[in-house]
Amino acid sequence: MNVLPLIKSEMLLVYGELLRRRQALFTYVAYPYIMTFFIIFVGSSVGSLENFEVRVGVNPFLFFIAASFNFLAILGIVDDVLWSPIYDDNIGTLPYVLSSTTPWFLRLLIIPIPRLVLTIILGFTSLVPLFTYFEGVEGFLTSLLLMGLACLAGLLLSTFAIFLACGVSMLMGESWRLLNIVRPLMMILLGIYYPRVLMPFTIRVISYLLPSSHIVDLTLYTLVGGGTPEVLTVLTMLGLGIALAIAYGPLSYGSTKSLEMKKLREGVKT
Repeated sequence: MNVLPLIKSEMLLVYGELLRRRQALFTYVAYPYIMTFFIIFVGSSVGSLENFEVRVGVNPFLFFIAASFNFLAILGIVDDVLWSPIYDDNIGTLPYVLSSTTPWFLRLLIIPIPRLVLTIILGFTSLVPLFTYFEGVEGFLTSLLLMGLACLAGLLLSTFAIFLACGVSMLMGESWRLLNIVRPLMMILLGIYYPRVLMPFTIRVISYLLPSSHIVDLTLYTLVGGGTPEVLTVLTMLGLGIALAIAYGPLSYGSTKSLEMKKLREGVKT
């Protein structure tokens, strides 16, 4: 099956919607700066920026702009995957999706691809300026590395997001309220703002089961280590993230087919 037409149609949908809603695009680009300055403003009221840099080993502006970028990049890539079953059911397009010759699972896998371009744009408007300003050429190269890691983290989380979205829909129905609870918990478990090494043991174990949490950890190592993490650390974290993403593949496919069969048995309401 040729997937290029599917990718093209998804790109036209995503980019057309953004061009139609330019205010949403502006908010998307401004979010990392807003979040970074808010955290630093609140944090500086109880401690100093210099103390943060001494304890953590990295400039707080760079740390939090990277964390905010990671948060929005990963969420932007997988969010439409999480909402897809509910969205299609609510607007009445689910019958057409299920009756299409294109497997629903393949369509869900393609959803994140157009968002990668938006992640790169976000990186060039947030990471590159600050990292280049504070660290020069080395900072520019580090920002490119962080952009690549964020794209990889979003892609690796896709299979788990499909499994989660279809699993929740199977057990609880298309519940946007439940998903609004699960989604922020998942982002917390990734360890973007709160490193997982500081999490309680049980929560840390759950975090280890998320493919992208290992890539987020690699991002933190890159920041704290000055852009030069050890080769063994890089290979271990990349290997764990990719292996978990592959492991969730059959589970996500199975949950998609189960939800599809459930909808066919019930009869889809339009």
